[in-house]
Amino acid sequence: MNLHLLRTINGWAGHNWLLDHVMIFCASWLIYVVFAGAAGCALVLARRRQWRPLGLFAAVLVVSFALLQLAAHVYVDKRPFTTQHVHQLVAHGAGASFPSDHTTAATAVGLGLLLFTPFRKLGVSALLAAVLIGFARVFVGIHWPVDIAGGLLTGLIGAALVWGVALLVNSQRPMSFRKAA
Repeated sequence: MNLHLLRTINGWAGHNWLLDHVMIFCASWLIYVVFAGAAGCALVLARRRQWRPLGLFAAVLVVSFALLQLAAHVYVDKRPFTTQHVHQLVAHGAGASFPSDHTTAATAVGLGLLLFTPFRKLGVSALLAAVLIGFARVFVGIHWPVDIAGGLLTGLIGAALVWGVALLVNSQRPMSFRKAA
């Protein structure tokens, strides 16, 4: 299934100049747009002195990154261009590919914004960008589809862990403190 999806998605590469360049942009540069949006939101939260949402948002990023590192050591897979004939549109090192760093980061940003900040629309936009980034990275031949699924799952688990801990901590507070937070 993984190989079939790779061949299907990457098989569209190299046939349309415009589509190729849109996918190259999404695979290589869209993550920086997501990061810029995240940094802007973080600055607004800091300026408003909204430390709890900022801390929870940052925690999602940190936990997701830690999970990414763990997953990369547990399941090591070679990039598709090292073992398959693909249309590789973006140069990339031959290191391990699971899970996708770009997809994990964009997913973590999106869920962090969506769950813990007032920037929910930007969170949804970042989640859509995560899916587009992941698709594009398969399209350009530098990731397997399972790497993208792993990145989405890693960001989701990171956000879910932070959300669970936040709920647990909040439920331990006296009622008067819960309303104030």
